[in-house]
Parts: sequence; structure tokens; C-alpha cells
Amino acid sequence: MSNLSKNDLKFIEHVKRHCKELGIKCDIRNVSYVKLSSHTRCSGWFDSDNKQLVAAMNSPDGLGVLVHEYAHLTQWQDKIPMWNKTSHSLSIIDKWLSGKEVDDIEKHISNARNLELDNEKRTVKLIKKWGLSIDVEEYVKKANAYVIFYTWMLITRKWSKPNNSPYKNERVLEVMSPKFNMGYSKISKKVLKVFTEENI
Repeated sequence: MSNLSKNDLKFIEHVKRHCKELGIKCDIRNVSYVKLSSHTRCSGWFDSDNKQLVAAMNSPDGLGVLVHEYAHLTQWQDKIPMWNKTSHSLSIIDKWLSGKEVDDIEKHISNARNLELDNEKRTVKLIKKWGLSIDVEEYVKKANAYVIFYTWMLITRKWSKPNNSPYKNERVLEVMSPKFNMGYSKISKKVLKVFTEENI
């Protein structure tokens, strides 16, 4: 959590205050990753059922993770239609990743991917609004890699390893657009080749 600007610190205080107002436990941890489940390690999450926002700040993208998870809080607070639909889909995806057979996995992956794309766009708006010390073009490339990763999971049926996640892999980021203008439901041949070669 070092090298944070005044704007970054103001934003962190805003998140803590907003969480408190909504009765959300704000859990900003000085760790490099957190465990979402027995088989999924990630950088953070927002859980509306258990009223918890978690962010692992001890990574180069710690601030971006916090903004991303806070953007999920805004989706929930705004009661966007896809929020409830996707929370069901995420539990189905989790079962599927652990080896259980489920129906309509493409539909559930699509719900999760669409929610994440909406969320990444919200995240970029927050970065710009608060003047945070995050490179927007670089963030969008990472966001695109993360959104496309949901489609890639249909091929691999596994979550990425923390040390080789799509948004940390340099070769993956090289083939990502700095704008939200990619095909997300179908992976292009160029992107598919890199994801395959890098074993994401």
C-alpha cells in the first residue's frame, strides 16, 4: 500500500466511509492474494450476501483491485438487473469449476462476463473521477484480459493461477485493446493462440 497519492488515500477513506454507511465490512488486507474458495485464489471480492468488501492491497494492482471491488458495490447499490441473476450464475460456475456437471454453463459464464464488463467500465469512470494514480489505458487492457478470461474458462474449466493470471501476463496484455471494444463472447484466433501458449 505504499506510493499512494493524496487522491488515492482520499478514495480509500471514501470507500471505508461508504461501506460503513451501508453496513458493509471493509476488509483491506496487506496481502498479495485472498482465498475466495478452496480452489480459487484471487485479489479481492465484494459479497453482498455476507456484506463484505475484501481487497488484497500488497500487489502492484492493489489499488485497482480496490476500485474494481468498490465498483461491484455500486452495481449492487444501484440494483442493476444483472446483479441478482449473476450471483446465482457465480455459484453455478463455482460448482462447475470444482468438477460438478451443470446445465447451461455458457449462459452462466455469459452472465458473469457481462457483469464484469459493466463493472470494469464503472471502475474506469471511478479512476478518472477521483484522479487515481492508475494508468487508464493499461487498466483497460488488463480489464479486457479479465473479461475475455471468462470465455477462456469454457475451454479450460479452471481458474487461473495467481502467478499467471491473464491481467498479469505480458504477452496476453500485448494483444489486448486499450479500449472496451473487443469481442468478448468469442475469442479471436490471435488472442486464443496467446492464451493457449501462455497456459492461462
